[in-house]
Amino acid sequence: MKGMRRILFVAGLAAVAAACGAGTLTLTEYAESVEVLVAEMEGDFRDLDAEWLSEPASLDRAGDYWDGRLDIRREFLDGVEDLRPPERVLAQHEAALDVFSRITAADETLADSVAEWDSIEDHWQWVETPEGRAADAILAEVYAFCRSSQEEFDATRQGEPFEETPWISSDIEVVKVAFGCPPAGSD
Repeated sequence: MKGMRRILFVAGLAAVAAACGAGTLTLTEYAESVEVLVAEMEGDFRDLDAEWLSEPASLDRAGDYWDGRLDIRREFLDGVEDLRPPERVLAQHEAALDVFSRITAADETLADSVAEWDSIEDHWQWVETPEGRAADAILAEVYAFCRSSQEEFDATRQGEPFEETPWISSDIEVVKVAFGCPPAGSD
């Protein structure tokens, strides 16, 4: 399933790149590409967590879990890095690269810490470690960034009533995306 989603995403990006001459994406193309990346990442995390919780925790399984988690983080970050955002969201894109690079690095540190353990009794035992708390703090930033980004894209919908009006500037671009951000306070 993961492979098929990846193929569909790559095929979609290839079509976009061909249509745009491999140049900068439009705001809509960029937002839709990010939406696909986020949906794929969230689905992969759900699947990985479900598999992790399906059997008793063990050090071997924890190693596999963290290998999978880091693969998901790196694939997402690579996907975001490959996008060519329009000037209008360049600062937001750079902020995304920053926050997702930092959560990836925090998860790498946490995975290295777990790899040094002698035993594991609980599936989420690492949450209360210093590395786990540091990763959670950055994850809270990721969620805040997600909500902020969603608000910025939602703000483009203010021009929605005029999108089909020929005498209004074609520079108005309405973007409809759903990043699936957790609500504020649920971090």
